[in-house]
Amino acid sequence: MSKIRKKPIILFLIVLVALYVVIYVVPKVTGALQSTYTVEYGELQTYDKDSGYFVRNEQVYLASNGGSINTYMKEGKLVRKGTTVMAVSGDSDAAKKDKFKSIRESLNGKGIKSYVTQSEGIVSYTADGYETKLTPDTMAKKNYDYYKQLKNSDMVDLKRDKTSKGDPVFKLCDRSTWYIVCYLPKSHKDRYVKDDKIDVELDGDTDIVGRVYSVTSESGKTKLIVSTDYYYSKFATERVADVKVITSDAMGLIVYNTSIARKNGHEGVYVKQTTGNYKFVRINVISTDGKKSAISKSYFYDAKGNQITTVKNYDEVLKKAK
Repeated sequence: MSKIRKKPIILFLIVLVALYVVIYVVPKVTGALQSTYTVEYGELQTYDKDSGYFVRNEQVYLASNGGSINTYMKEGKLVRKGTTVMAVSGDSDAAKKDKFKSIRESLNGKGIKSYVTQSEGIVSYTADGYETKLTPDTMAKKNYDYYKQLKNSDMVDLKRDKTSKGDPVFKLCDRSTWYIVCYLPKSHKDRYVKDDKIDVELDGDTDIVGRVYSVTSESGKTKLIVSTDYYYSKFATERVADVKVITSDAMGLIVYNTSIARKNGHEGVYVKQTTGNYKFVRINVISTDGKKSAISKSYFYDAKGNQITTVKNYDEVLKKAK
């Protein structure tokens, strides 16, 4: 008999727990029942992330004689024109190493047989065979498929104790201007304007500043070429890097674009009042990434110089505009 009495109580508790989960837990986890949110001050970046391909003015230097190598300059050293990078003593006629075959063939007679630099640049003891193929003069003509097959594993280490005549011994890279080629979403083309300054993050740990060299459409994508003269420790030893191209970095109140409506020719959002009603409040958009926007806080000035009262920190805003 006691078991029969307990059953309604157990069922009641189960229903109570279920209601608690639906009302309090589910909205917090999924946001499904949230029609409003609290705006807060923060940072909004507009950026694209993809692979970036390095293009440089670079020259490969070849051994003018065979023998033992005595290196004077370290990897990454900036040297002037006329600097002796190394010396090779002896006159060995040993067979050329197969590991350098692709580099020798790619040069097509354009290698420099000297140990003295013919220009200023960064010394590097790596090469991948693209030094004469992918240049500032040819980069615009190369297509998406060409860039996608480039990889850092193609880099060959040129450091060794001995060399044969004609084999590559070092490379010199012009750091005064170098380039990064990226393929980004087609819909983001309008973010980039020729000659505009942009911030670029390389491999997640180095920030540099560049300029938009060119913006074109190709293979259903936006082909962006950025020029820069900033120093990057791996710029001579890498061909590919993870790139984050930042076109806007704004501070302001962060709102969802779905919250933004137009009324009487003005942009605004609906802010919840103490009465529970929603009031249209004009806003000034500082920057947007297509999903969220950074807007002015408390007040802004319109085109006529009038001060306009706007959204405040911690205001409650309708998620989807009416």
